[in-house]
Amino acid sequence: MRRLKPLLITLVALSACTVGPDYEKPDMQAPPEFVSQEVLDILNDGHDEAFATDWWTGFDDPILNDLVLNGLKNNFEIASAAAEVREAKARIKLAGAGDNLSADATVDGSAQERQELDGGDSTTTVGVDGGIGVALPLDIFGRTRRDVEAARAGLESATAQLNGIILRVSTDIASEYLTLRGNQRQLELLRESVALQEKTLSIVKSRYESGLSPELDLRRAETSVENFRADIPPLERDLLNSRNRLATLTGEYPGVYEELLSPFEDIPAYESRIPSLMPLDVLLMRPDIQQAEADLKQAVANIGVAEADYYPAFELSGQVTIGSSAVSSLPTVETLVASIAAMIAQTITDGGTRDANYEIAEAQAEQALADFEQALREASEEVETSLAAIQSSLKRQSSLEKAVSSSQRSFSQAETLYQQGLISFLDVVDAQRVLASAKQQLARERTNYATQIATLFRALGTDVS
Repeated sequence: MRRLKPLLITLVALSACTVGPDYEKPDMQAPPEFVSQEVLDILNDGHDEAFATDWWTGFDDPILNDLVLNGLKNNFEIASAAAEVREAKARIKLAGAGDNLSADATVDGSAQERQELDGGDSTTTVGVDGGIGVALPLDIFGRTRRDVEAARAGLESATAQLNGIILRVSTDIASEYLTLRGNQRQLELLRESVALQEKTLSIVKSRYESGLSPELDLRRAETSVENFRADIPPLERDLLNSRNRLATLTGEYPGVYEELLSPFEDIPAYESRIPSLMPLDVLLMRPDIQQAEADLKQAVANIGVAEADYYPAFELSGQVTIGSSAVSSLPTVETLVASIAAMIAQTITDGGTRDANYEIAEAQAEQALADFEQALREASEEVETSLAAIQSSLKRQSSLEKAVSSSQRSFSQAETLYQQGLISFLDVVDAQRVLASAKQQLARERTNYATQIATLFRALGTDVS
């Protein structure tokens, strides 16, 4: 034992050493504000209430609220990602087990009888041995510590991935629902246009039968009605697809929402506050950025794991053996033996395996850093794209609202003048087409605006977990 004391002192001193680089957070170098930062101020004009993380409630639509909550509860992508988080937690335990004390026990019994050849006395020997062995690996150069660091980073990555999926599912549900309501509005307008065209057709047919209009006008009116009708089936298909998609997103089979979502409802407007975040706030909040950084942490820790393979492995082991043996006609003999030893294992040559593993770990860390930097740029671009789309939509809606008002007056005048025989039927058809087109475009743009609000929350990385 005295001989082991210097070795133990040395091992304890060395245990403070952890090989490999320590992780340092990269400088994000985020710009002070977004190029379209003023759009956030415009959206929040008149809204002084606190921002709610359940942002979809800002549309004030009970059906949408229920769909999102059902999705967060029942979506199977979320369930799978949650299981990955539990796996990552278990991997931390597994990584930490590398320097834990291990023990094993053995019990061995034996009996032997010896008979003299001349038929004399026989001798019976009975023995029972039991032992407990313990081994304590010493994490001298920090391999286990780096393994645990990597595992903890893996947990951070899995958690960020889960949060990202939660955010995506909530925004996908909201976007699909808003698209469905927008398509319902377009279908409603289209049917109104068909009814209007049928009314015009009736007038043209009456004038044709009275000899006041040529057959050409009648055929053009019939063609116009059928052209509008031809646009109805694609919208009905899109509505069915949206209902099916919402079922899948909420963990259901297609068909479950036929009764709930078939009745027409208007597009809900967003009436709540949107967080006025700076670029750095967004980059720190977004789950994909958090996941990319966690992957970088894991890659850096793995460099230390690879470097630790160059150094020897140390292990303290101990053995306690208890024995009992008895020979017939003699007293029982009991034994107790204890021993402790230190083992050092060092790989002399490995054909370049350690060098290759270290180079791989360094290259993977470089890849993770590049991926992290790229994720920062793409996240910032995504926010800018969303803000620009919202700004464009606001301006476009303003122009389309004026176009609808103007084309409505133009059609009313054309209808009156045609009945008086002052203009041709082509003028009426053109006025109807312009009005129907303006209404459809406005409905599409309002749908686009509503879905862009959902997209903005996803781009901002709003925490909904």
